[in-house]
Amino acid sequence: RADEKSPRRAFLLSAMLPGAGEFYAGATKRAIGFAGVEAVALGLYFSWKGKGDDIEQEFRAVANASWDPVAYLEWRRSTRASRLSSITHAMPCSSFVADGGDIKANLKDCSGRETQQYYELIGKYNQYIAGWDDVVRTDSNSPVQPTDIDSVESFSSQKRFAYEVQRDDSNKYLKRASNILGLVLVNHALSAIDAARAARIR
Repeated sequence: RADEKSPRRAFLLSAMLPGAGEFYAGATKRAIGFAGVEAVALGLYFSWKGKGDDIEQEFRAVANASWDPVAYLEWRRSTRASRLSSITHAMPCSSFVADGGDIKANLKDCSGRETQQYYELIGKYNQYIAGWDDVVRTDSNSPVQPTDIDSVESFSSQKRFAYEVQRDDSNKYLKRASNILGLVLVNHALSAIDAARAARIR
């Protein structure tokens, strides 16, 4: 009959664009519902992903300006390094940033995963405090040389603290974006199944 609808076509339409299959099958209200969920979810995804990426660029700029891999490597080669931690994590991208200079330019040859680890670890683990340019003694607030650092409790860096706050904020937004993307995929699947059912009933 002329008014019969193909469940297969309805399924494929909604799999590509939630609500499209329902609209094809004549279920207009459900089409609007699935399309609305898709629009809201994608809006949140791009908003949160954009915020996360923007903050990531900001904290990476802070690291490029305030964290010195050469100073850190000097500390790691010193005898005080073993007193800070019994385990010292290798610095990602070390072969690209060991010479100092423009860190961002040097990192261009480092793999994406290693670059991500580089920016994560320098704020996450205590041993990397030696590379921050504002390290001071906690008791006197006086600046120190990287090789003077022998315990986390006795030294601090406000830039490192602020860096960690920014990194955590970025990760929160990016995680939200990842979660909402999962909702988008579920919406596609549910809409496709619903559209096929609506077309079969029609």
